[in-house]
Amino acid sequence: MLKTILVAVDGTGTAQGVLQALRWLRVSHDTQVQLVYVRPPIPADSPADVPHPEPDLTPCLAVCQQIVPCDCSIKILTGDPAAEIVAWAAATGAELILIGSRGLTGVERILRQSVSAQVVADAPCAVLVVHG
Repeated sequence: MLKTILVAVDGTGTAQGVLQALRWLRVSHDTQVQLVYVRPPIPADSPADVPHPEPDLTPCLAVCQQIVPCDCSIKILTGDPAAEIVAWAAATGAELILIGSRGLTGVERILRQSVSAQVVADAPCAVLVVHG
């Protein structure tokens, strides 16, 4: 039985598809599911009065709570998405990371830096990549 699952969310429709993958897993009441959102760092030269909007993750949390019979929470990190997800998985002892894929292939994957590919390469645990 899985104890800690990280679900990488970006606040878009892709996140909803990733959350649906929780239906395929054996999740108990003791499992902890953390929705992990990584915001980009605020540039040092950015004016202090300029807002930096974040997506509303409340709908993602509601879907998670409908799907699994355990505690769901949100963790917001700042930095490089792949590096932060991998580091948080290591810090929390996660046994599984769920992450979406934009479907990048070949050169496009290299040029646009596939977060899911980097997480798969560096993760300290199993990773389930959800396409579409």
